Amino acid sequence: MRRSGIILILVIALVAVILLAAEPSLAQCAMCKESVANSEEGASLASRLNMAILVLLVPAVAMFVGLFGVFYRYRNPQDEAPERQK
Repeated sequence: MRRSGIILILVIALVAVILLAAEPSLAQCAMCKESVANSEEGASLASRLNMAILVLLVPAVAMFVGLFGVFYRYRNPQDEAPERQK
């Protein structure tokens, strides 16, 4: 089996293990979950808390995608030397 095939199988196995181990942590942190569960308006507060988590996630993902795009666009393959300006 080629080396890239072995690496792909290992990455898939690692992702599967992480997803299976993270299943109980799909909720918020323990303190946030308890404060939402014990409040009088639990359902609306829970939906607002989930929306707040998504709102805070958007800028982080946007910055990551932006930096990845810049790095991908200006990548320099090993076999090509950068052009020198004279």
